[in-house]
Amino acid sequence: MKNATIEFIGAFFLTFVVAIAVGGGIAANLAPFAVFAVLTACIYAGGHHSGGAYNPVVVVMAWFRGKISAATMLGYWVAQMAGGIAAGLLAQTMPSLTMPLAAFVPDTRSAMIVEFLFTSLLCFVVLQVATTEKIKENPFYGVPIAMVALAGALSVGTVSSAVFNPAVGAMLVTVGHFALPTYFLYCGAQLAGAILASVLFKFTNAGE
Repeated sequence: MKNATIEFIGAFFLTFVVAIAVGGGIAANLAPFAVFAVLTACIYAGGHHSGGAYNPVVVVMAWFRGKISAATMLGYWVAQMAGGIAAGLLAQTMPSLTMPLAAFVPDTRSAMIVEFLFTSLLCFVVLQVATTEKIKENPFYGVPIAMVALAGALSVGTVSSAVFNPAVGAMLVTVGHFALPTYFLYCGAQLAGAILASVLFKFTNAGE
């Protein structure tokens, strides 16, 4: 229960910052850095408790890796999704911080490609810096994970909104930025990216 609470807190603040940033609460060119900052902080705050995933596909990947049980995976998933929805509901009550978000209709092919690629990279980096025995308990793991989100937001934000996380997607559905069919397409691309990351990790870390 304690670890699920940590996952809820981290997912809530991550998605709330995304909601404020996307909604124009700060300058658009600074939005990715705000997300980078809060994600880095939350990873370090919760990493030694729950692992600091804050992302359902990362949790699925951790289960594939054998780091958590199926019951823990489901508990984290519920907590993360609840955090994303709660952040979206709260953001909607704060018009002084956020503008109503227009529905986003992406170019489906391009959006699926970048969501697949960057979610795969995100999960691969998590596996390499946070789960390998060679660098177990290293002090730098939070920064490279958050840097993938930063790089993705800066490079492909206009293509797919740089989601890479079903909890963030749940917040975007809550505030009306995504339609449900778009959300489920994103979830499929993200899950496929996580599976690819797991396969690549096993291939490049046979001893693990």
